Amino acid sequence: MIRINALLFTNTQCEQPWRRTMFIARFASALALSCAACASPEPPSRSVLPRPDISEQATLRGQQLATQACAGCHAVGVVGASPMEEATPFRTIVERYPLDRLEEAFAEGLVTSHPAMPAYVFRASEIDDLIAYLETVKSER
Repeated sequence: MIRINALLFTNTQCEQPWRRTMFIARFASALALSCAACASPEPPSRSVLPRPDISEQATLRGQQLATQACAGCHAVGVVGASPMEEATPFRTIVERYPLDRLEEAFAEGLVTSHPAMPAYVFRASEIDDLIAYLETVKSER
């Protein structure tokens, strides 16, 4: 019996350091996971669309596009009435809507509730030019 007790005592002594090591490792892992879960990452920065190239050439191309595609119904300049009474002048459009929203609408396609307005989808280069022109219409007011 003494021998059995000695074996049990020896086995218990051997198991305790291993158990302590496992307990500490598990505790450290749980603590690390808890800290990682509590850490709040930086809020995602709101991506800002790059400003279009407002070069004179881009502005002129945008003005030409507005004249060709839009001037039949809209007043595309800083002054003047729209040829079609229901068509909002460009100077009013740039007051109502931020240019980045207009840029998105031009890319997705302009669709309105009235049938007289044709659906337009512009290429990326045309959108940049048109936004450059609208920027000048907005700033000249």
